[in-house]
Amino acid sequence: MRRAIALAARGLGGTSPNPVVGCVVLDASGEVAGEGFHAYAGGPHAEVVALREAGGRARGGTAYVTLEPCAHTGRTGPCATALLEAGVARVVVAVPDPNPVASGGAEVLRRHGVLVDEGVLTAEAEEGNAAWLTFVRARRPYVTWKFAATIDGRSAASDGTSQWITSPEARADVHRLRAESDAVLAGIGTVLADDPRLTVRPSVDSIAPPAALPASPRATPVLRVVADPGARTPAGARVLDGEA
Repeated sequence: MRRAIALAARGLGGTSPNPVVGCVVLDASGEVAGEGFHAYAGGPHAEVVALREAGGRARGGTAYVTLEPCAHTGRTGPCATALLEAGVARVVVAVPDPNPVASGGAEVLRRHGVLVDEGVLTAEAEEGNAAWLTFVRARRPYVTWKFAATIDGRSAASDGTSQWITSPEARADVHRLRAESDAVLAGIGTVLADDPRLTVRPSVDSIAPPAALPASPRATPVLRVVADPGARTPAGARVLDGEA
């Protein structure tokens, strides 16, 4: 299951509004036969990708999935059906699907004689899907607050000479977080003081590792948002350019 969770993380930033999901299929002897993750909304789900790789070796085997296989037809077919057609004998699930539209896959599998185990490494799998689970369960956005400060609680030099107080590694991590988000928001004070771009940049000081950004392109660019009730954003502000 930990391998499935690691695979799911490769879809972060590319699957919205869908969850990230990873799947590992073992053959009847317990050897890995196929792996997959959901890479982008509208694309094949993790189970389908893993089953394609496994081929006939999936029959009589076990599928480890980070989220309960879906039981409905949306832009793709139900994963529960795909698992049944592949002849999988056992399915291990980390997190039950809280979405009433898609849930029910575990019950479908059980009705057709598939052994289903649920609740394996649930906390770890939920952590990787925190944004989507917050939206489905609480009906609100999942918000990450990014704040850079020196060890003594400062955010900039008093004379304005400091451009950076964080390391290149920290700035690369910020862009990874941006890439995993649907929107980046700043207040008008930040816009007036710093003229930020609020974009996702794949290379920061040339040290961002290849895995820092999503494995697949997102369906829509990250939205740039400014909280500006007085409409004070300058016409020439970089947040208004055509970069995103």
